[in-house]
Amino acid sequence: MRGIQSILAATDFSSYSRYAAERAAMLGATLAIQRGVLLHVLEQSWLENLKQFIGSSVKAKRKIIKNASQALDELADQIREVSGFSLEPRVLTGNTLDAIVEAASDFSLLVLGARGAHPVRALALGTTSQRLLGKTGQPVLVVKNKPLTPYTRVLVAVDFSEGSRKALEYSQIIAPEATIIVVHVFEPVLEKVLVYSGASEDVIHESRMKARMQAEAQLRRFIRKAGTGSFHRVGVVVQGHAPFKLPEIARKRDIELIVVGKHGRWRIEEFLLGSVTLHVLSQSHCDVLVVD
Repeated sequence: MRGIQSILAATDFSSYSRYAAERAAMLGATLAIQRGVLLHVLEQSWLENLKQFIGSSVKAKRKIIKNASQALDELADQIREVSGFSLEPRVLTGNTLDAIVEAASDFSLLVLGARGAHPVRALALGTTSQRLLGKTGQPVLVVKNKPLTPYTRVLVAVDFSEGSRKALEYSQIIAPEATIIVVHVFEPVLEKVLVYSGASEDVIHESRMKARMQAEAQLRRFIRKAGTGSFHRVGVVVQGHAPFKLPEIARKRDIELIVVGKHGRWRIEEFLLGSVTLHVLSQSHCDVLVVD
């Protein structure tokens, strides 16, 4: 997997999108990224609605674009002064979601704020975020916290799929100095059957322990096979339901970034995006990176 050559941060001037821009610049500086862009999209529907107040004046539209450009220039200057990395300001008009997806196709990494300023719903978590994750093929970093330092504690969620392998590999790229906690959440497939069949507690416990041992062995093989370099990796196997367990583990271990693959073991994108990824996005206290 290639390193991050270019980075796109989308902003609607909300506090969360500023965090995203600051994180993008920090990554740019620490990872020696070649090119960075700070993007603001003027929603075309807004401009159309303004016609009832300002008419179809080209001059008025140009003034709106000029004001947005000036605000974006100021934000880019502020971030450059702090980080030392330049994000080129760029203003576009159109559908916010479509414009971001199209622009992101030319970049290695897309960075978004976890919440947007109403009514820029394309930068908020929820249905639109799910649509964006489904439409773009680039890794998407959703930033929730103000960045103070490069990532030092990263959790990678794995289900032993190719997507998990890519997530583990990408975690080393985006956080080369971090401790990587590789987590597999398993659910014993036979346990419910045993419970319903009236099996004894001893039999259920034995089945659970066997499932855990198999998962632990599989995780060790997965990490060993990944072999992506000499970085600090810790394997953790937990029983439970992944969408709920991953945010819980992240909080207990003071994780700063969770990395998940968009496509999982069974290639059921609706399940992964609807159940695992979006739940992790909404419930986690930390930043989340979704890798295609």
